[in-house]
Amino acid sequence: MSEKTWKELFILVAIFGAIWAGLSYYSYEADVNPFSISLENEEELAEFLNEYMLEDLEFVENERLDSTMGIIFDRLISNMDTVTYDYQLHVIHDEQVNAFTSLNGNIYIFTGLIETLESPEELAVILAHEIGHAEEKHVVEKLVTAIGIETLFVIMSGGDPVLISEVAKLAVSTSFDRHNEEEADDFALDLAVKSKINPRRLGQFFLKLKGEETSFLNDIEFIRTHPMDNERIKKSAEHKLPEGFVEEPIDVDWQEVQEML
Repeated sequence: MSEKTWKELFILVAIFGAIWAGLSYYSYEADVNPFSISLENEEELAEFLNEYMLEDLEFVENERLDSTMGIIFDRLISNMDTVTYDYQLHVIHDEQVNAFTSLNGNIYIFTGLIETLESPEELAVILAHEIGHAEEKHVVEKLVTAIGIETLFVIMSGGDPVLISEVAKLAVSTSFDRHNEEEADDFALDLAVKSKINPRRLGQFFLKLKGEETSFLNDIEFIRTHPMDNERIKKSAEHKLPEGFVEEPIDVDWQEVQEML
């Protein structure tokens, strides 16, 4: 066999190996986002990126606050038909009015957002929105779309620290496209109804933010990273409620929660 033939054979084997590796990382179950990778690989990627994603964040460490947040979060999780992740809720000490979802079911809430909200039910619908991003695999989709599955393979096997740092920043970026935001909205509205929380609170929250003074509005990270047009607000505010629907208040002293911060 000639040297040229050996080279061609080697290239074919390499291509086949790359395709096989890629297929092994993708999940092809029915009704699963085609961009998603296996849960095991997502967990591995999250652990690998954590030191880069979390190094500059200051977390609130308060057992009473954690317990109270758990009450709100459990109202949602207990009413989901299927739960993909072992969700972890983290409170970050920062005046930003914002929240974001990262890999492997990690959701982050800024103290600035908690201080802005008026009730645990408002926080619940926002958390439902963030859960929607996680369940719809929007973070993984964003990573794969932006840098490709091959780059993720390189990172997970160890790679350039600068590249890893940039990917980590992308993983915690809260910006999603319009379609992703609409999917997360739909998920949140449906989950709110199942959880006996008025889903229109999401639209009311959006309206409240957009109604603030322009100078303040420009500083609201939630609006910059979760673009909200009038159509999304209208859909949230007018979401149809089941006949006889009555909201069940979450048994949490909201003023006490804010004082814990």
